Amino acid sequence: MRTGLVSGMTALGLAFLPAVAASGAAHQAQQGGQAGQAASAASAWRLTRVNTLPGDDVLDDVTVLGNGSVWAVGHGVVNGRPGGLVEWFDGRSWKVIPGSPPYELKAVTAGSDKDVWVFGTGKASRWNGRSWTTSSLGSGFSATDADGTGAKDVWAVAESSARHWNGSSWQSVRLPARAAAVDAYKAGDVWAAGTTGGRPAIMRWNGKSWALAPTPAIELPASDAAAVLNDIAVLGPRNVWAVGGVSWEGADDEGDDVTYHRTLVMRWNGRSWTASVGAVNAQPYTEVEPDGKGGVWVVQGNWNPTLWRVTGSTWRSTPIPRKAGTDAALFSIARRPGTTTLWGAGFIVPQGDPDDPSANGAFWRTN
Repeated sequence: MRTGLVSGMTALGLAFLPAVAASGAAHQAQQGGQAGQAASAASAWRLTRVNTLPGDDVLDDVTVLGNGSVWAVGHGVVNGRPGGLVEWFDGRSWKVIPGSPPYELKAVTAGSDKDVWVFGTGKASRWNGRSWTTSSLGSGFSATDADGTGAKDVWAVAESSARHWNGSSWQSVRLPARAAAVDAYKAGDVWAAGTTGGRPAIMRWNGKSWALAPTPAIELPASDAAAVLNDIAVLGPRNVWAVGGVSWEGADDEGDDVTYHRTLVMRWNGRSWTASVGAVNAQPYTEVEPDGKGGVWVVQGNWNPTLWRVTGSTWRSTPIPRKAGTDAALFSIARRPGTTTLWGAGFIVPQGDPDDPSANGAFWRTN
C-alpha cells in the first residue's frame, strides 16, 4: 500500500464521497420545471488516458489551445515525496514536462505552447518551451483558478484577492467578494464567481476595477444555508452562466448530522440575471463550459460525477465513463476554442479497499 496516497486522496478524492448526482427526472424537479424535459443521453464523453506514472498522481486543472494541444496540472507522490505534475498533449503524444515545479499545482492557463502559466500556493511558474521561471505571488495567495487573454493579460484568483500579470510583473488586486473561478472573456472584460456573506457573488472587471454584479436575491432552504458559485462561463456579452450549490447542516431520520446540498444556476442575458435553486437534495454543480454550439456542459459533483448537456431549456445527463471496478473524480473541463471538443481531467482509483489503492491521473474528452 502506498502511504503517500492518503493525504492526497483525502483532500482531493474521498472527501467528496458520497457524490450522488440527481437523475434526469430529479434534475427537472430541482430546477422547478424550468429546465424543460430532462433526459438521458448517450455518452458524448470517453475515457482517453489513464496515467501509468510511478506512485500516485492527481490532475486538478486542464486547459486546451486552439491548435488542439492540452495542458494539465496537479501533483504526484512517489515514495512519500510529493511534487508538481505538468502534462502536455501536443496533438499526437503525451509528455510529462521535465523539471515541473516541486509543489502541488492547482491551476493552469496558456496562451501558447511556449507561454504556459501554472499556479501553486504562493507561486506562479511560467514555461517558455524550454524551461521554467517562477514568480512569488505572496505566501497567503493560493490560486483556485486562472485564465488569460494574452501574454500581457493573465488573471489568477484566490479568496478575496486576485493577481494580474501585465506582461512584466504580477500586480495584486482586491476583489469585492471571494472568488472560486475566473473567466477572461477578452481584455478589459473579465468575470469571476464565488460567494460573499453566504450568498452567491459574481464580479466583473471593466479594465480599471472590479465590481459586484447586481444579482437577484435567492431564497435559501435554511437559516444557516450558504450559497457559493463554483464556476463561470462567458459565452458572449449576453450569455453568461454561473453554477454552484447551496449547503446547510441538518439531521437524518436517525438523528445523525448530515450536510445537505442543492444545485444553483445563475444566467445573464445581457440585461438581467436569473437564479434557480434546486428543489431536491442533490450534489452542487462544479464546472460549466461552452459546448461550442450555443449550449453548455455542466458537471455535477466531483466523485463519479454526472455530466449535463444543456441545449436551450433541455438538460440531458450522462455519467462519467469509467472502467469497471474503478471510481473517478473529475475536477476540470475545458473546450478547444472554435470547436465542440472538450477535455476533462481528474483521476481514477480502484473501488473498495484494495491492497494498493493507487490514484492515477485521468483524461476524458468528447467527440
